[in-house]
Amino acid sequence: MSYGLRSYKTSRAHTASREDLLILLYEGAIRFLERSIDELQSGRLSDHKMSLRRGIAIIAELQNTLNFEKGGELAIQLFDLYGYMLDRLTQANLRKDAEYIREVIRHLSTLLEGWREAVRQVKNETIPALPPLEVPTTRRLEGLA
Repeated sequence: MSYGLRSYKTSRAHTASREDLLILLYEGAIRFLERSIDELQSGRLSDHKMSLRRGIAIIAELQNTLNFEKGGELAIQLFDLYGYMLDRLTQANLRKDAEYIREVIRHLSTLLEGWREAVRQVKNETIPALPPLEVPTTRRLEGLA
């Protein structure tokens, strides 16, 4: 990746709102997991494992930063879903089976669309937003891109 593009992405992450950062994390996880499928299918196992680990790291961070006091039942459900996804990705790694990864991508894509719609509605309305989910800081994500 060129220095200019890397600088742009870093700047974008540093200036993003919490909601936009959450969307960037979902997009990043999906991108890494899609890349891992391509690498697995082309026999580049070392690259596949690195991309898979990056996707796993993002999902684990999303799970670890949930705020159960503010998020209530939604946070509990997301915690369980993230745990399920992490288990499926572990199975994908053990069995070298891209279908497990595709399943996780489908779940992440569904969540991503839901978050995008929620952010759109919140930005278009004057009612107060739902309590924000705790999201990881960009400092902890530097090694993932």
